[in-house]
Amino acid sequence: MSGAPPAPPPEPDLRPIALVGLRASGKSTLGRLLATRLCRAFVDLDDEIAREDAALRGASSQRPAGLILAAEGEPRFRDLEERALERVLSRTEPLVLATGGGVVERARNRLLLRTRARCVWLQVPVEELQRRMRADPTPRPALLGGDPLEEVASVLQRRRAWFQELEPRVLACAGRAEDLVNAVLLALEGGPRPAP
Repeated sequence: MSGAPPAPPPEPDLRPIALVGLRASGKSTLGRLLATRLCRAFVDLDDEIAREDAALRGASSQRPAGLILAAEGEPRFRDLEERALERVLSRTEPLVLATGGGVVERARNRLLLRTRARCVWLQVPVEELQRRMRADPTPRPALLGGDPLEEVASVLQRRRAWFQELEPRVLACAGRAEDLVNAVLLALEGGPRPAP
């Protein structure tokens, strides 16, 4: 039998997997499950922002990201977020990253995510996001000056093109988290990118 030897299997893609989407879209929950399944480290960007904030303040205790946003204002919060994101995406270990909902607000963050990670955009209907936010005690200050629940649709409209700029795999999030892990893995294997 003659012919060319079989091609070697492709190298695994060890770039970080970054989950993006609006507040309450399930990035942290799904990220932990996905990291466990893939035997990767899990990183929640909100935790990294809290560490950045504490280090810069010289404080031993950390404030939750929502409290930092409320206390310091959005420009300072976005500075911390950008620093934390760059640090996380510079790590060499394979990881799954749950980003904050507003990580796409800055062009630098979008560039970092597009070039250093594989992004999965978790899309959840607005009504479901509002239901989850009502049930979650996590501090979520208003972003546009109104009621955080009422502004979800406006925030989505504002950020839609920025999410698309990441060239993400898009995942409509309905169903059990365990099933969504399988859907993420399938999407990352090269399935088509549905139009959002």
